[in-house]
Amino acid sequence: MAGGSVIEWSNPNAPVTVSVPYTPAAEELEHPESIVIWYIDGQGRATIVKNARYDAASGTVIFQTAHFSDFAVVYSRPLFNDLSGVPWAKQAIEAMSARGIIGGMSPTSFAPGVAIQRAEFVKLLVGLLELEDTGEPVAAFDDVSAAAHDAQAIRIARQHGIVRGTGNNLFRPDEPITRQDMMVLVARAMTAAGVQLPASGSLRGFSDAALVPDYARNSAAALVAAGIVNGSGGMLNPQDTLTRAEAAVILYRLWSKL
Repeated sequence: MAGGSVIEWSNPNAPVTVSVPYTPAAEELEHPESIVIWYIDGQGRATIVKNARYDAASGTVIFQTAHFSDFAVVYSRPLFNDLSGVPWAKQAIEAMSARGIIGGMSPTSFAPGVAIQRAEFVKLLVGLLELEDTGEPVAAFDDVSAAAHDAQAIRIARQHGIVRGTGNNLFRPDEPITRQDMMVLVARAMTAAGVQLPASGSLRGFSDAALVPDYARNSAAALVAAGIVNGSGGMLNPQDTLTRAEAAVILYRLWSKL
C-alpha cells in the first residue's frame, strides 16, 4: 500500500522470501512435507508454489515468490496405495507429488517401479527448477516434434545447457533414461539453477564404479559428494534404467538443496 492505494509488484529478477506463521494439526505434523503453499490468481485458480516448505523450528511455512498476490497454506498429502514395496522412497514421493513435481499414474497409484523416459525426466527437472525460456534460438532435435507435450521443456533444457542429445541431433525422448544419463542431466541442471556442486568427489566406495562411462564420471562423483546420489548395496548401477521411485528420490534431494 502507498497513499491508500494498492501497488502491484512483480519482478522475476528479485524474488523475496515469505514466512507465514502456521500451526499444523496433529496429522500434518506427522507429514510436514505435505504442507504446501498455493498461489491464488485473480480468477480464483490455484497454482502450487513448488519451493514452499514447513519449517518446524520457526513454526512457519517459507516460500519464495517474485510477485505479491493471494497465497494459502494447504495440506496436500497424496494417498498412493502402491508404495509398500518402496519404503525408502515414500517420503520423497509424497513430498514431490504434493508439490505437483511428479504425479501419480492415478489418484491412488504411483507405479514406483515403472521406468522414466528421457523426455519425461527432462520435463520433471525443468519443472522442479522452474527454468524459464530464455528466448535464445536453439535447434530442435530431429526426433522431438514441436507438437510434443514435452517439446517446450526439452527446448528450455537445451537453452540452459542441460541436454545435448545422443548424437546426430537426436534426443531419443521415448527411451528409458539410464541412471548414468540421469546423473549427467541432474549435475548440469544444478549448475543451470546456480546450485553449487562439490568441486571433487570419489566413486571408490562403489563396487561397480568402473562401469560409469567417462562422460558421466565427473557428474556421478559430484552428485555422490553432494548427497544427491547414494547408490544401493554399494553399487551405482549406472547402466540400469531409472524408475519412478528413484526419480522421486533424486528430485527430492535436489529440491532440498534449493
